[in-house]
Amino acid sequence: MRRSQHRWAGYLAVAVGLVIFVVVGRLSAQTSSPVLPAPIHATAPVDQIVPRLFATADGEVLRMWQTWVDLRAGGGGVFVSMASPPDAWTRLLESRPREAGVNEMEPDLALGSGKDIAVAYQWRRHAPRTKEVRVVTSSDGGKTWSRPATAVESSGKGFTPKLAWGRGRSLVVVWMDERRAEKAWDIYARRSPDGGMTWEPEQMLSRFSRSTNADLAARPEIIGDGQDRFWCVWIGLRNGQSRFYLSRSVDGGKTWTDPLPLSGQSESVFGQRLLRAGEHLLLVWQDARTGKDRIYSVASADGGVTWTEPTRVDHVPSDSQFSAGPPAAVLAPDGEAFVTWHDGRNGRDDVFVTRSADSGRTWAAEDIRMDADDAGTAMSRYPKISRAGDGRLAVAWEDDRNGFEAVYARIRSAGQAGAWGPEIAVSSPAKQKANRAPSVVWGPGGALYVAWDVWDFSGGQEHPGRQIDGRVIYPDKN
Repeated sequence: MRRSQHRWAGYLAVAVGLVIFVVVGRLSAQTSSPVLPAPIHATAPVDQIVPRLFATADGEVLRMWQTWVDLRAGGGGVFVSMASPPDAWTRLLESRPREAGVNEMEPDLALGSGKDIAVAYQWRRHAPRTKEVRVVTSSDGGKTWSRPATAVESSGKGFTPKLAWGRGRSLVVVWMDERRAEKAWDIYARRSPDGGMTWEPEQMLSRFSRSTNADLAARPEIIGDGQDRFWCVWIGLRNGQSRFYLSRSVDGGKTWTDPLPLSGQSESVFGQRLLRAGEHLLLVWQDARTGKDRIYSVASADGGVTWTEPTRVDHVPSDSQFSAGPPAAVLAPDGEAFVTWHDGRNGRDDVFVTRSADSGRTWAAEDIRMDADDAGTAMSRYPKISRAGDGRLAVAWEDDRNGFEAVYARIRSAGQAGAWGPEIAVSSPAKQKANRAPSVVWGPGGALYVAWDVWDFSGGQEHPGRQIDGRVIYPDKN
């Protein structure tokens, strides 16, 4: 097996291992479906993990997170809350399975026009092994929820769902599916014309005129323009090489183009971020074509019909043995784009940012280091970035400069000549606790919301307890 195939298998093993931690299912009391009693499947402490922040068109902030008890016993859940300033949260959705041995995993959340919200997840039974893609929706901003009793896919072998809204409450879900022989993975899509109440026939996106049983397709990401266009990017392993492919729809998800390769002569790709601003699209990812992971991008100025050749984003020295990634990015309507990532060019990992003024076609000649301690002395990793409506930026990351990870952030002022402000210690380092993997988003009134995982090692290093935490920062008041 070629090196890229070994690395592909390693990446997917890590990905599957991570999503196994994630579980979802029972609706809250504010639901249009009957409320089921909370199951008791395990005596182990319930972990809260993987908080993600979202901003609605009205500027409201939502936080989605997950709980995990035990994969075999089941019983974790997915939760969605809405921010109630200054620092409270109102629960909108509590979704947990009632059956023993069932987990509802790998959730994704999409915001539509008006008050439409959709959450997709994998419904997974341990024995007999079943994987289904299911969707819950709300048309009133999360006050009530509709939960159809049937799965979106028909195979019982679907997972890693992603979704996006279109015109008139149309909804498209994409997912990985292993219905093909020997659990080979493909990408499927399905469209609902009525907000998830009914579904049109499934479509396989990872279709090629010539293919082999060794071909694999994985890790889909989908975005839409809120009207009739959708773009789905996914990883395809063909002839021993992994590349990114684009499937595009211009009729609301009813039909899709054949896969279009985007990443050129890539070797092993991962961690893609797909963004859109008007007719401009930007894809950034980490790629091992030079032997170590580096950050690359491609851009489109015509709605995804044509794309540039891959462009190197980072400036890690060519002789560096350290990898770069994973990236996070933003794209503004005026063409200003930013990408952030971590790499070890200075010894230990630092966080870097670079800028494009032309929607990602070209990038600045130098990278800007975000963490303000001595270069290469701490592990500064997994940055996330968010852009406010007024053009300000925020980057947040985890950093172990004090022995255990804490969360730090920096804010850039608006405008073409915007400058990065000083570091903000978002969380405080605590003995035997590690604050990891932050999510960040701008809220109303210039508030900056940050959420993260807290790993508590007070009970031992082998089985840390995990909870979520967060903070609201008001930069204009500081």
